[in-house]
Amino acid sequence: MTVPYARIDGGTVVEIITIPDDADIADRYHPDIVVDLILCGPEVAPGWVYGGDTFAPPPPAPPPSAADLYVAAVDKRWRVETGGISVGGVPVATDRESQSLITGAHAYVLTNPDVSIKFKAANGFVDLDATRVTAVATAVAAHVQACFAVEADVAAAIADGTVTTTQQVDDWPWPGTPA
Repeated sequence: MTVPYARIDGGTVVEIITIPDDADIADRYHPDIVVDLILCGPEVAPGWVYGGDTFAPPPPAPPPSAADLYVAAVDKRWRVETGGISVGGVPVATDRESQSLITGAHAYVLTNPDVSIKFKAANGFVDLDATRVTAVATAVAAHVQACFAVEADVAAAIADGTVTTTQQVDDWPWPGTPA
């Protein structure tokens, strides 16, 4: 058997320390640590509140503000936007640098339609003619625009009170996720 002690800092449990029930806490820890330890029950966990004689679970977190939800939507859009796509079975990176390189390759083949380029896809080099470069550039642009369109939808849902949690932001049907 073990005996749990809660280390308290500012009225909040920050750590649970257990020792064998036949041991003395003062023999195992420095007095400066022991002074912050309170014998507690097995249900007590970090984050619980100590009121001087009793432990209580932490109060529920306040709901996120609209500003917090907008930040979550921007972050989710960025992660989906830059997370990559598959075009014709070929994985294509969609981070900002890759988007720029794809745009440059597309501009190049528009002015040089008979050229074939070496393009480094996520799984290695591939030869792309103008038609395939255009297909990749179009797919990437469509993906990026779809991500921004969904972010706009989520922002509108936050504004009208339909979306009130970060889980709802994550669960929204973002591009590449099942509906």
